[in-house]
Amino acid sequence: MTTLQILKYLAVLLIGSSLALFIFFSINNRYLLQNKSAVDSAVTKSVIKLEDELNKINLVVESMAFFYENKSYIPQKLFERFTDPFIKELNGIKALAWAPKVEDSLRTKFEEYRTITQIDSSGQLVPTTSNNVHYPVTTLNPVVPFKQVLGYDVFSDSTKREAILRSIETSKPAISGPIQLISEADGVGGILALKSVSSAISPENKGIVLGVYRMDKLISETLKSEIKVFNLCIHDHEAGDTLLFSNVHTSKTHKDQYEKTVIKKSINAIDRKWDVHFVPKQEYLSFPHVFESYVVLILGLATTLLLAHLARRRDNHNDRLEARVLLRTAELEESNKQKENLLREIHHRVKNNLQITSSLINMQKRKLVSKEAITALEDSQARISAIALTHQKIYQDKDSKAVNLHEYLKDLMEYQNKISPSFSYKIDCPEISIDLDKAVPLALIISELVTNAVKHAYPDKKNYNELRIDVKKLDKSNISLTIRDNGKGLPEGFAIENAEGIGFDIIKALCRQISAELSYNSDSTGTNFSVIFNNQT
Repeated sequence: MTTLQILKYLAVLLIGSSLALFIFFSINNRYLLQNKSAVDSAVTKSVIKLEDELNKINLVVESMAFFYENKSYIPQKLFERFTDPFIKELNGIKALAWAPKVEDSLRTKFEEYRTITQIDSSGQLVPTTSNNVHYPVTTLNPVVPFKQVLGYDVFSDSTKREAILRSIETSKPAISGPIQLISEADGVGGILALKSVSSAISPENKGIVLGVYRMDKLISETLKSEIKVFNLCIHDHEAGDTLLFSNVHTSKTHKDQYEKTVIKKSINAIDRKWDVHFVPKQEYLSFPHVFESYVVLILGLATTLLLAHLARRRDNHNDRLEARVLLRTAELEESNKQKENLLREIHHRVKNNLQITSSLINMQKRKLVSKEAITALEDSQARISAIALTHQKIYQDKDSKAVNLHEYLKDLMEYQNKISPSFSYKIDCPEISIDLDKAVPLALIISELVTNAVKHAYPDKKNYNELRIDVKKLDKSNISLTIRDNGKGLPEGFAIENAEGIGFDIIKALCRQISAELSYNSDSTGTNFSVIFNNQT
Protein backbone atom coordinates (compact mmCIF):
# COMPACT_ATOMS: atom_id res chain seq x y z
CA MET A 1 0.00 0.00 0.00
CA THR A 2 1.51 3.30 -1.12
CA THR A 3 1.70 6.56 0.83
CA LEU A 4 -0.69 8.16 -1.66
CA GLN A 5 -3.25 5.39 -1.09
CA ILE A 6 -2.93 5.75 2.70
CA LEU A 7 -3.50 9.50 2.40
CA LYS A 8 -6.52 8.87 0.16
CA TYR A 9 -8.09 6.46 2.67
CA LEU A 10 -7.40 8.88 5.53
CA ALA A 11 -8.98 11.70 3.51
CA VAL A 12 -12.11 9.59 2.86
CA LEU A 13 -12.37 8.67 6.55
CA LEU A 14 -11.73 12.25 7.70
CA ILE A 15 -14.19 13.87 5.30
CA GLY A 16 -16.89 11.22 5.86
CA SER A 17 -16.52 11.30 9.65
CA SER A 18 -16.47 15.10 9.73
CA LEU A 19 -19.61 15.27 7.61
CA ALA A 20 -21.40 12.67 9.79
CA LEU A 21 -20.40 14.51 12.99
CA PHE A 22 -21.42 17.86 11.49
CA ILE A 23 -24.90 16.53 10.67
CA PHE A 24 -25.07 14.84 14.10
CA PHE A 25 -24.32 18.07 15.97
CA SER A 26 -26.48 20.12 13.58
CA ILE A 27 -29.54 17.99 14.40
CA ASN A 28 -28.88 18.20 18.14
CA ASN A 29 -28.14 21.94 17.95
CA ARG A 30 -31.45 22.40 16.19
CA TYR A 31 -33.18 20.75 19.13
CA LEU A 32 -31.11 22.83 21.56
CA LEU A 33 -32.29 25.98 19.80
CA GLN A 34 -35.86 24.71 19.91
CA ASN A 35 -35.47 24.04 23.65
CA LYS A 36 -34.04 27.52 24.21
CA SER A 37 -36.91 29.01 22.24
CA ALA A 38 -39.36 26.91 24.29
CA VAL A 39 -37.79 28.18 27.54
CA ASP A 40 -37.88 31.82 26.41
CA SER A 41 -41.48 31.45 25.30
CA ALA A 42 -42.45 29.75 28.58
CA VAL A 43 -40.79 32.53 30.63
CA THR A 44 -42.61 35.24 28.68
CA LYS A 45 -45.95 33.47 29.02
CA SER A 46 -45.34 32.87 32.73
CA VAL A 47 -44.73 36.54 33.42
CA ILE A 48 -47.91 37.47 31.54
CA LYS A 49 -49.99 34.80 33.28
CA LEU A 50 -48.74 35.70 36.77
CA GLU A 51 -49.41 39.38 36.21
CA ASP A 52 -52.88 38.55 34.87
CA GLU A 53 -53.62 36.39 37.92
CA LEU A 54 -52.46 39.14 40.29
CA ASN A 55 -54.67 41.62 38.43
CA LYS A 56 -57.60 39.23 39.00
CA ILE A 57 -56.81 39.22 42.74
CA ASN A 58 -56.78 43.00 42.72
CA LEU A 59 -60.21 43.12 41.01
CA VAL A 60 -61.68 40.56 43.41
CA VAL A 61 -60.70 42.42 46.58
CA GLU A 62 -61.87 45.71 45.00
CA SER A 63 -65.23 44.07 44.24
CA MET A 64 -65.54 42.64 47.77
CA ALA A 65 -64.63 46.01 49.30
CA PHE A 66 -67.25 47.78 47.19
CA PHE A 67 -69.81 45.15 48.29
CA TYR A 68 -69.13 45.83 51.99
CA GLU A 69 -68.96 49.60 51.62
CA ASN A 70 -72.68 49.62 50.80
CA LYS A 71 -73.79 47.03 53.33
CA SER A 72 -73.86 47.33 57.12
CA TYR A 73 -74.19 43.58 57.53
CA ILE A 74 -73.83 40.65 55.12
CA PRO A 75 -74.97 37.18 56.23
CA GLN A 76 -72.83 34.12 55.56
CA LYS A 77 -75.01 32.72 52.79
CA LEU A 78 -75.12 35.99 50.88
CA PHE A 79 -71.33 36.26 51.20
CA GLU A 80 -70.95 32.75 49.84
CA ARG A 81 -73.21 33.43 46.85
CA PHE A 82 -71.28 36.62 46.11
CA THR A 83 -67.81 35.03 46.39
CA ASP A 84 -68.43 31.55 44.93
CA PRO A 85 -67.60 32.69 41.33
CA PHE A 86 -64.33 34.15 42.60
CA ILE A 87 -63.43 30.92 44.41
CA LYS A 88 -63.93 28.98 41.17
CA GLU A 89 -62.12 31.51 38.98
CA LEU A 90 -59.01 32.32 41.02
CA ASN A 91 -55.94 30.02 40.90
CA GLY A 92 -54.47 29.00 44.24
CA ILE A 93 -57.20 30.65 46.33
CA LYS A 94 -57.77 29.02 49.74
CA ALA A 95 -60.46 31.32 51.12
CA LEU A 96 -62.11 34.73 50.84
CA ALA A 97 -63.04 36.42 54.13
CA TRP A 98 -64.42 39.48 55.86
CA ALA A 99 -62.78 40.79 59.05
CA PRO A 100 -64.54 43.79 60.72
CA LYS A 101 -62.65 46.31 62.78
CA VAL A 102 -63.17 45.69 66.56
CA GLU A 103 -61.66 48.13 68.96
CA ASP A 104 -60.45 46.73 72.26
CA SER A 105 -63.23 48.53 74.12
CA LEU A 106 -65.82 46.53 72.19
CA ARG A 107 -64.00 43.24 72.43
CA THR A 108 -66.05 41.92 75.37
CA LYS A 109 -69.31 42.60 73.58
CA PHE A 110 -67.95 40.94 70.37
CA GLU A 111 -66.79 37.88 72.23
CA GLU A 112 -70.31 37.21 73.39
CA TYR A 113 -70.70 35.65 69.98
CA ARG A 114 -67.11 34.60 69.00
CA THR A 115 -63.73 34.45 70.72
CA ILE A 116 -60.96 36.54 69.17
CA THR A 117 -57.85 34.35 68.75
CA GLN A 118 -54.25 34.57 67.65
CA ILE A 119 -51.42 32.08 66.97
CA ASP A 120 -48.96 31.37 69.77
CA SER A 121 -45.33 30.33 69.47
CA SER A 122 -46.29 26.66 69.04
CA GLY A 123 -48.66 27.44 66.15
CA GLN A 124 -51.85 26.94 68.12
CA LEU A 125 -54.86 29.28 68.13
CA VAL A 126 -55.26 30.89 71.56
CA PRO A 127 -57.30 33.86 72.84
CA THR A 128 -55.70 37.11 71.80
CA THR A 129 -54.03 39.45 74.22
CA SER A 130 -55.16 42.99 74.71
CA ASN A 131 -54.65 45.24 71.73
CA ASN A 132 -56.07 48.57 70.69
CA VAL A 133 -57.65 47.21 67.52
CA HIS A 134 -58.66 43.72 66.32
CA TYR A 135 -59.67 42.41 62.86
CA PRO A 136 -61.25 39.02 63.62
CA VAL A 137 -62.51 36.86 60.71
CA THR A 138 -66.30 36.63 60.94
CA THR A 139 -67.36 35.58 57.44
CA LEU A 140 -65.53 32.97 55.39
CA ASN A 141 -65.89 31.09 52.11
CA PRO A 142 -65.49 28.16 52.17
CA VAL A 143 -66.39 27.93 55.82
CA VAL A 144 -66.56 24.18 56.51
CA PRO A 145 -62.85 23.25 56.12
CA PHE A 146 -61.66 26.42 57.88
CA LYS A 147 -64.07 26.81 60.85
CA GLN A 148 -61.15 27.11 63.27
CA VAL A 149 -60.10 30.29 61.48
CA LEU A 150 -63.34 32.11 62.43
CA GLY A 151 -62.45 34.66 65.11
CA TYR A 152 -58.75 34.74 64.14
CA ASP A 153 -57.37 38.27 64.56
CA VAL A 154 -55.62 39.10 61.30
CA PHE A 155 -54.15 42.19 62.97
CA SER A 156 -52.28 40.08 65.53
CA ASP A 157 -49.54 39.05 63.00
CA SER A 158 -46.96 41.71 62.13
CA THR A 159 -46.72 40.77 58.43
CA LYS A 160 -50.48 40.90 57.96
CA ARG A 161 -50.76 44.02 60.13
CA GLU A 162 -48.23 45.84 57.94
CA ALA A 163 -50.32 45.08 54.81
CA ILE A 164 -53.56 46.19 56.57
CA LEU A 165 -52.05 49.49 57.65
CA ARG A 166 -50.68 50.12 54.15
CA SER A 167 -54.12 49.53 52.61
CA ILE A 168 -55.82 51.78 55.20
CA GLU A 169 -53.28 54.50 54.43
CA THR A 170 -53.59 54.29 50.62
CA SER A 171 -57.24 53.13 50.41
CA LYS A 172 -56.00 50.65 47.77
CA PRO A 173 -55.54 46.90 47.70
CA ALA A 174 -52.38 45.54 49.29
CA ILE A 175 -50.59 42.26 49.30
CA SER A 176 -48.70 40.85 52.23
CA GLY A 177 -45.28 39.37 52.48
CA PRO A 178 -44.90 35.59 52.93
CA ILE A 179 -47.10 34.14 55.67
CA GLN A 180 -47.63 30.74 57.26
CA LEU A 181 -51.13 29.48 56.52
CA ILE A 182 -53.11 28.75 59.69
CA SER A 183 -55.09 25.86 58.28
CA GLU A 184 -52.11 24.08 56.73
CA ALA A 185 -49.93 21.77 58.81
CA ASP A 186 -47.37 21.04 56.05
CA GLY A 187 -45.49 24.31 56.43
CA VAL A 188 -46.53 25.60 53.01
CA GLY A 189 -46.39 29.37 52.72
CA GLY A 190 -48.89 31.75 51.28
CA ILE A 191 -49.88 35.41 50.90
CA LEU A 192 -52.82 37.68 51.74
CA ALA A 193 -54.45 40.04 49.29
CA LEU A 194 -56.63 42.57 51.13
CA LYS A 195 -58.27 45.96 51.04
CA SER A 196 -59.56 48.18 53.80
CA VAL A 197 -63.27 48.94 53.68
CA SER A 198 -64.70 52.30 54.70
CA SER A 199 -68.29 53.25 55.31
CA ALA A 200 -70.06 54.69 52.30
CA ILE A 201 -70.99 57.81 54.32
CA SER A 202 -67.85 58.02 56.47
CA PRO A 203 -64.12 57.60 55.73
CA GLU A 204 -63.67 55.71 58.95
CA ASN A 205 -62.35 52.18 58.45
CA LYS A 206 -64.88 49.51 59.25
CA GLY A 207 -62.93 46.36 58.34
CA ILE A 208 -60.99 44.50 55.66
CA VAL A 209 -61.82 42.03 52.89
CA LEU A 210 -59.10 39.53 52.18
CA GLY A 211 -58.13 36.59 50.02
CA VAL A 212 -55.85 33.85 51.28
CA TYR A 213 -53.54 32.25 48.69
CA ARG A 214 -51.36 29.16 48.83
CA MET A 215 -48.24 29.98 46.77
CA ASP A 216 -47.55 26.48 45.44
CA LYS A 217 -51.14 26.17 44.23
CA LEU A 218 -51.04 29.67 42.75
CA ILE A 219 -47.92 28.75 40.75
CA SER A 220 -48.95 25.21 39.73
CA GLU A 221 -52.50 26.20 38.67
CA THR A 222 -51.49 29.40 36.90
CA LEU A 223 -48.44 27.91 35.14
CA LYS A 224 -49.73 24.42 34.37
CA SER A 225 -47.79 23.93 31.11
CA GLU A 226 -44.90 26.32 31.75
CA ILE A 227 -43.90 24.65 35.04
CA LYS A 228 -42.92 21.58 32.99
CA VAL A 229 -40.17 23.60 31.34
CA PHE A 230 -38.48 25.18 34.37
CA ASN A 231 -38.27 25.46 38.11
CA LEU A 232 -38.60 28.87 39.71
CA CYS A 233 -38.22 30.78 42.91
CA ILE A 234 -39.98 34.02 43.86
CA HIS A 235 -38.61 36.63 46.25
CA ASP A 236 -40.50 39.55 47.77
CA HIS A 237 -38.38 42.53 46.86
CA GLU A 238 -40.15 44.81 49.37
CA ALA A 239 -39.42 42.37 52.23
CA GLY A 240 -35.67 42.26 51.68
CA ASP A 241 -35.82 39.52 49.04
CA THR A 242 -37.67 37.18 51.38
CA LEU A 243 -38.42 33.87 49.66
CA LEU A 244 -42.10 33.47 48.72
CA PHE A 245 -41.86 30.26 46.75
CA SER A 246 -39.18 27.90 45.38
CA ASN A 247 -39.00 24.46 43.80
CA VAL A 248 -35.30 24.87 42.86
CA HIS A 249 -32.89 22.29 44.29
CA THR A 250 -30.36 23.77 46.69
CA SER A 251 -27.49 21.26 46.40
CA LYS A 252 -24.09 22.58 45.29
CA THR A 253 -24.43 21.00 41.85
CA HIS A 254 -27.84 22.50 41.30
CA LYS A 255 -26.67 25.82 42.74
CA ASP A 256 -23.94 25.99 40.08
CA GLN A 257 -26.53 25.20 37.42
CA TYR A 258 -28.84 27.85 38.93
CA GLU A 259 -26.18 30.56 38.73
CA LYS A 260 -25.31 29.68 35.12
CA THR A 261 -28.81 29.30 33.68
CA VAL A 262 -31.16 31.47 35.78
CA ILE A 263 -33.41 33.93 33.92
CA LYS A 264 -34.43 36.90 36.09
CA LYS A 265 -37.73 38.78 35.72
CA SER A 266 -39.61 41.31 37.88
CA ILE A 267 -43.38 41.27 38.38
CA ASN A 268 -45.60 43.99 39.85
CA ALA A 269 -47.71 42.22 42.50
CA ILE A 270 -50.42 44.83 43.30
CA ASP A 271 -48.48 47.18 45.61
CA ARG A 272 -45.31 45.05 45.85
CA LYS A 273 -42.56 43.85 43.54
CA TRP A 274 -41.68 40.19 43.09
CA ASP A 275 -38.35 39.00 41.69
CA VAL A 276 -38.91 35.76 39.80
CA HIS A 277 -35.94 33.53 38.92
CA PHE A 278 -36.63 30.92 36.23
CA VAL A 279 -34.27 27.92 36.08
CA PRO A 280 -34.74 25.73 32.95
CA LYS A 281 -34.98 22.02 33.70
CA GLN A 282 -32.06 19.78 32.88
CA GLU A 283 -33.68 18.20 29.83
CA TYR A 284 -33.92 21.66 28.22
CA LEU A 285 -30.25 22.45 28.91
CA SER A 286 -28.40 19.18 28.42
CA PHE A 287 -27.32 17.77 25.07
CA PRO A 288 -30.52 16.42 23.44
CA HIS A 289 -29.07 13.08 22.22
CA VAL A 290 -31.76 12.93 19.56
CA PHE A 291 -32.34 9.40 18.25
CA GLU A 292 -32.35 10.46 14.60
CA SER A 293 -28.97 12.18 15.05
CA TYR A 294 -27.44 8.90 16.23
CA VAL A 295 -29.04 7.09 13.29
CA VAL A 296 -27.48 9.65 10.92
CA LEU A 297 -24.12 9.42 12.73
CA ILE A 298 -24.03 5.61 12.59
CA LEU A 299 -25.14 5.55 8.94
CA GLY A 300 -22.60 8.26 8.07
CA LEU A 301 -19.72 6.45 9.77
CA ALA A 302 -20.82 3.12 8.26
CA THR A 303 -21.00 4.73 4.80
CA THR A 304 -17.56 6.27 5.31
CA LEU A 305 -16.07 2.92 6.27
CA LEU A 306 -17.82 1.28 3.32
CA LEU A 307 -16.43 3.90 0.93
CA ALA A 308 -12.94 3.41 2.35
CA HIS A 309 -13.37 -0.35 2.01
CA LEU A 310 -14.60 -0.05 -1.58
CA ALA A 311 -11.72 2.30 -2.40
CA ARG A 312 -9.30 -0.22 -0.91
CA ARG A 313 -10.88 -3.09 -2.86
CA ARG A 314 -10.75 -1.07 -6.07
CA ASP A 315 -7.10 -0.20 -5.46
CA ASN A 316 -6.31 -3.84 -4.71
CA HIS A 317 -8.07 -4.82 -7.93
CA ASN A 318 -6.17 -2.14 -9.85
CA ASP A 319 -2.92 -3.24 -8.22
CA ARG A 320 -3.58 -6.82 -9.27
CA LEU A 321 -4.44 -5.69 -12.80
CA GLU A 322 -1.35 -3.50 -12.91
CA ALA A 323 0.79 -6.37 -11.68
CA ARG A 324 -0.73 -8.63 -14.33
CA VAL A 325 -0.16 -5.97 -16.99
CA LEU A 326 3.44 -5.49 -15.86
CA LEU A 327 3.97 -9.23 -15.84
CA ARG A 328 2.37 -9.58 -19.29
CA THR A 329 4.36 -6.60 -20.55
CA ALA A 330 7.56 -8.13 -19.24
CA GLU A 331 6.62 -11.43 -20.90
CA LEU A 332 5.85 -9.66 -24.18
CA GLU A 333 9.07 -7.64 -23.97
CA GLU A 334 11.01 -10.83 -23.33
CA SER A 335 9.17 -12.51 -26.19
CA ASN A 336 9.83 -9.54 -28.50
CA LYS A 337 13.44 -9.52 -27.42
CA GLN A 338 13.70 -13.20 -28.22
CA LYS A 339 12.01 -12.62 -31.57
CA GLU A 340 14.31 -9.71 -32.34
CA ASN A 341 17.31 -11.79 -31.40
CA LEU A 342 15.94 -14.60 -33.52
CA LEU A 343 15.33 -12.17 -36.39
CA ARG A 344 18.85 -10.81 -36.04
CA GLU A 345 20.15 -14.33 -36.04
CA ILE A 346 18.13 -15.08 -39.19
CA HIS A 347 19.44 -11.96 -40.96
CA HIS A 348 22.94 -12.82 -39.78
CA ARG A 349 22.62 -16.35 -41.15
CA VAL A 350 21.13 -15.11 -44.41
CA LYS A 351 24.04 -12.72 -44.73
CA ASN A 352 26.50 -15.56 -43.98
CA ASN A 353 24.75 -17.84 -46.45
CA LEU A 354 24.89 -15.13 -49.11
CA GLN A 355 28.61 -14.69 -48.43
CA ILE A 356 29.04 -18.46 -48.78
CA THR A 357 27.16 -18.24 -52.07
CA SER A 358 29.47 -15.39 -53.17
CA SER A 359 32.50 -17.53 -52.23
CA LEU A 360 31.13 -20.43 -54.25
CA ILE A 361 30.73 -18.08 -57.23
CA ASN A 362 34.36 -17.04 -56.77
CA MET A 363 35.41 -20.67 -56.93
CA GLN A 364 33.33 -21.10 -60.05
CA LYS A 365 34.84 -17.97 -61.68
CA ARG A 366 38.37 -19.30 -61.29
CA LYS A 367 37.51 -22.32 -63.44
CA LEU A 368 35.86 -20.30 -66.23
CA VAL A 369 37.58 -19.00 -69.35
CA SER A 370 34.70 -17.10 -71.00
CA LYS A 371 34.75 -13.41 -70.16
CA GLU A 372 31.00 -13.15 -70.60
CA ALA A 373 30.44 -15.92 -68.09
CA ILE A 374 32.89 -14.33 -65.64
CA THR A 375 31.19 -10.94 -66.03
CA ALA A 376 27.78 -12.48 -65.45
CA LEU A 377 29.01 -14.16 -62.28
CA GLU A 378 30.63 -10.91 -61.07
CA ASP A 379 27.35 -9.08 -61.60
CA SER A 380 25.55 -11.77 -59.65
CA GLN A 381 28.20 -11.49 -56.95
CA ALA A 382 27.60 -7.73 -56.70
CA ARG A 383 23.87 -8.24 -56.34
CA ILE A 384 24.37 -10.95 -53.72
CA SER A 385 26.76 -8.67 -51.84
CA ALA A 386 24.21 -5.83 -51.93
CA ILE A 387 21.57 -8.12 -50.44
CA ALA A 388 24.03 -9.48 -47.86
CA LEU A 389 25.02 -5.96 -46.87
CA THR A 390 21.36 -5.10 -46.39
CA HIS A 391 20.86 -8.07 -44.06
CA GLN A 392 24.02 -7.09 -42.20
CA LYS A 393 22.66 -3.58 -41.60
CA ILE A 394 19.33 -5.00 -40.47
CA TYR A 395 20.79 -7.24 -37.76
CA GLN A 396 23.19 -4.47 -36.69
CA ASP A 397 20.28 -2.05 -36.14
CA LYS A 398 19.05 -1.81 -32.54
CA ASP A 399 15.45 -2.80 -33.19
CA SER A 400 16.03 -4.78 -36.44
CA LYS A 401 13.13 -2.98 -38.06
CA ALA A 402 14.90 -0.62 -40.48
CA VAL A 403 18.14 0.09 -42.34
CA ASN A 404 20.17 3.24 -41.84
CA LEU A 405 20.50 4.53 -45.43
CA HIS A 406 23.62 6.63 -44.81
CA GLU A 407 25.50 3.74 -43.22
CA TYR A 408 24.37 1.39 -45.97
CA LEU A 409 25.57 3.74 -48.75
CA LYS A 410 28.89 4.20 -47.00
CA ASP A 411 29.52 0.44 -46.69
CA LEU A 412 28.30 -0.18 -50.28
CA MET A 413 30.69 2.41 -51.74
CA GLU A 414 33.60 1.06 -49.68
CA TYR A 415 32.87 -2.39 -51.09
CA GLN A 416 32.70 -1.05 -54.68
CA ASN A 417 35.85 1.00 -54.16
CA LYS A 418 37.72 -2.13 -53.06
CA ILE A 419 36.65 -3.89 -56.24
CA SER A 420 37.42 -0.91 -58.48
CA PRO A 421 39.80 1.60 -56.79
CA SER A 422 39.98 3.80 -59.92
CA PHE A 423 37.24 6.24 -58.69
CA SER A 424 36.44 8.27 -55.60
CA TYR A 425 33.02 8.91 -54.14
CA LYS A 426 31.11 11.42 -52.05
CA ILE A 427 27.93 10.77 -50.11
CA ASP A 428 25.50 13.47 -48.94
CA CYS A 429 22.75 11.74 -46.97
CA PRO A 430 20.84 12.76 -43.83
CA GLU A 431 19.95 10.25 -41.11
CA ILE A 432 17.19 8.23 -42.79
CA SER A 433 15.92 4.78 -41.87
CA ILE A 434 14.40 2.65 -44.61
CA ASP A 435 11.71 0.14 -43.63
CA LEU A 436 12.42 -3.54 -44.32
CA ASP A 437 9.91 -3.87 -47.18
CA LYS A 438 11.83 -1.30 -49.25
CA ALA A 439 15.34 -1.90 -47.94
CA VAL A 440 16.33 -4.92 -50.13
CA PRO A 441 14.74 -3.64 -53.41
CA LEU A 442 16.28 -0.18 -52.87
CA ALA A 443 19.66 -1.74 -52.05
CA LEU A 444 19.59 -3.71 -55.33
CA ILE A 445 18.59 -0.59 -57.33
CA ILE A 446 21.47 1.41 -55.82
CA SER A 447 23.89 -1.48 -56.35
CA GLU A 448 22.91 -1.85 -60.03
CA LEU A 449 23.25 1.89 -60.73
CA VAL A 450 26.61 2.15 -58.90
CA THR A 451 27.91 -1.01 -60.63
CA ASN A 452 26.87 0.31 -64.10
CA ALA A 453 28.58 3.65 -63.42
CA VAL A 454 31.80 2.01 -62.22
CA LYS A 455 31.89 -0.41 -65.18
CA HIS A 456 30.82 1.84 -68.06
CA ALA A 457 31.20 5.53 -67.14
CA TYR A 458 35.00 5.66 -66.77
CA PRO A 459 36.86 4.36 -69.87
CA ASP A 460 40.07 6.10 -68.86
CA LYS A 461 41.12 4.88 -65.43
CA LYS A 462 43.86 7.54 -65.17
CA ASN A 463 41.46 10.49 -65.09
CA TYR A 464 39.83 11.81 -61.94
CA ASN A 465 36.70 9.74 -61.71
CA GLU A 466 34.14 10.74 -59.11
CA LEU A 467 30.79 9.28 -58.11
CA ARG A 468 28.35 11.36 -56.01
CA ILE A 469 25.32 10.09 -54.16
CA ASP A 470 22.88 12.75 -52.89
CA VAL A 471 19.85 11.95 -50.78
CA LYS A 472 17.18 14.55 -49.90
CA LYS A 473 13.89 14.53 -48.05
CA LEU A 474 11.32 16.09 -50.37
CA ASP A 475 8.58 16.08 -47.69
CA LYS A 476 7.51 13.97 -44.72
CA SER A 477 7.29 10.77 -46.73
CA ASN A 478 9.01 11.20 -50.15
CA ILE A 479 12.78 10.84 -50.58
CA SER A 480 14.95 11.59 -53.61
CA LEU A 481 18.15 9.58 -54.21
CA THR A 482 20.47 10.77 -57.02
CA ILE A 483 23.60 9.00 -58.31
CA ARG A 484 25.92 11.21 -60.41
CA ASP A 485 29.12 10.39 -62.26
CA ASN A 486 31.53 12.58 -64.25
CA GLY A 487 32.08 9.93 -66.88
CA LYS A 488 31.57 9.87 -70.65
CA GLY A 489 27.78 9.79 -70.54
CA LEU A 490 25.28 7.37 -72.03
CA PRO A 491 25.46 6.37 -75.70
CA GLU A 492 23.62 8.60 -78.15
CA GLY A 493 20.04 7.48 -78.59
CA PHE A 494 20.06 5.48 -75.34
CA ALA A 495 16.65 4.49 -74.07
CA ILE A 496 16.27 2.58 -70.82
CA GLU A 497 13.35 0.66 -72.30
CA ASN A 498 15.60 -0.76 -75.03
CA ALA A 499 18.71 -1.26 -72.93
CA GLU A 500 20.47 -4.56 -73.35
CA GLY A 501 21.43 -6.67 -70.39
CA ILE A 502 19.56 -7.72 -67.30
CA GLY A 503 20.66 -4.79 -65.09
CA PHE A 504 18.09 -2.22 -66.21
CA ASP A 505 15.38 -4.86 -66.28
CA ILE A 506 16.11 -5.54 -62.62
CA ILE A 507 16.07 -1.79 -61.83
CA LYS A 508 12.73 -1.26 -63.59
CA ALA A 509 11.15 -4.28 -61.91
CA LEU A 510 12.35 -3.21 -58.47
CA CYS A 511 11.12 0.40 -59.00
CA ARG A 512 7.67 -0.96 -59.80
CA GLN A 513 7.83 -3.14 -56.67
CA ILE A 514 8.41 -0.16 -54.32
CA SER A 515 6.36 2.33 -56.44
CA ALA A 516 9.44 4.44 -57.12
CA GLU A 517 9.93 6.93 -59.99
CA LEU A 518 13.11 6.50 -62.03
CA SER A 519 14.49 9.34 -64.15
CA TYR A 520 17.86 10.09 -65.73
CA ASN A 521 19.76 12.53 -67.93
CA SER A 522 23.18 12.33 -69.55
CA ASP A 523 25.64 14.47 -71.52
CA SER A 524 29.35 14.56 -72.21
CA THR A 525 30.08 15.68 -68.63
CA GLY A 526 28.40 12.75 -66.98
CA THR A 527 25.20 10.94 -66.14
CA ASN A 528 22.81 11.05 -63.19
CA PHE A 529 19.99 8.73 -62.20
CA SER A 530 17.27 9.84 -59.76
CA VAL A 531 14.97 7.57 -57.79
CA ILE A 532 12.05 9.09 -55.89
CA PHE A 533 10.33 6.73 -53.46
CA ASN A 534 7.90 6.84 -50.57
CA ASN A 535 9.34 5.94 -47.17
CA GLN A 536 6.17 6.35 -45.08
CA THR A 537 5.92 3.52 -42.55
